[in-house]
Amino acid sequence: MARKTKEEADKTRQLLLDAAEQLFWEQGVSKTTLAGIAEHAGLTRGAIYWHFDNKSDLFNAMCERAFPQFEEMMQALLTEDYCPELSPAQRLWQHSCEVLQLVATSPRIARVVGIINLRCEFVGEMQNSFLLDRTWLMEKVGNLHAMLSQAAERGQVRPGIDLACASGCLHSMICGLVDSWMLNPQVVDLENHCEQLLTPFFAGVFVADCWLPAAQ
Repeated sequence: MARKTKEEADKTRQLLLDAAEQLFWEQGVSKTTLAGIAEHAGLTRGAIYWHFDNKSDLFNAMCERAFPQFEEMMQALLTEDYCPELSPAQRLWQHSCEVLQLVATSPRIARVVGIINLRCEFVGEMQNSFLLDRTWLMEKVGNLHAMLSQAAERGQVRPGIDLACASGCLHSMICGLVDSWMLNPQVVDLENHCEQLLTPFFAGVFVADCWLPAAQ
């Protein structure tokens, strides 16, 4: 019986997260109420407070549910043993392409990223979510900087490149491409043109074609 109760509780939690994800995307976070989420999920408002303290807590749980694949990809980027045949520049290229492909082919991840970037005002009750989100993002930028530093040590980065600036630029470019794709997929085709979209940055930062896999 205890196991069944735990399974039912998890099912309820997932229903609430599904409803929040849909309403946050359709209405925006500020205009979505906990009561509305409960109603959309076919549950009582009390069910929300059983699982989440407030809207910010629910928002963070929604993000955490969607992001494990990003974490796995980042770990693969940082772990040389994962793809020992690839140089730091090649791993960074592969990672950047995979991030864009993941967003383009995963509706849930695309929605959550869109909610964070396009549907949420990080003020008032959502301010704590902003702080958590900012910490997460700065960690990712730091990881990109670490990979660029490894590439520079191997002589793969063009002379005079500011690595901190380049890491922030790469992160901002990927975020901007994702946002542009969400706003108008006809202008930015992430799924089919990710390599063409990323090439100008890599060509400007790295020496020759050192970022491309040997097969190419």
